[in-house]
Amino acid sequence: MIENSKTRTTITVPEISDRLDVSEEIVYGMLRDNTIPNIRYGRRFIVSRAAYERWENSIGEDSTPAPLVA
Repeated sequence: MIENSKTRTTITVPEISDRLDVSEEIVYGMLRDNTIPNIRYGRRFIVSRAAYERWENSIGEDSTPAPLVA
């Protein structure tokens, strides 16, 4: 059986790169500084598809309310 990207529980750096429209080098930097949630296994980054999608959906959300301007 061939697994497509929608059935895997992890997401790859090239997939993240495509979805964010940035280079793979930028994605690796975001993984290194934990901007994108991941687990480090040796030199490898493992990114849960569910955690990534939660993170992606929260981009731009601010947990603090904007100040009211009179």
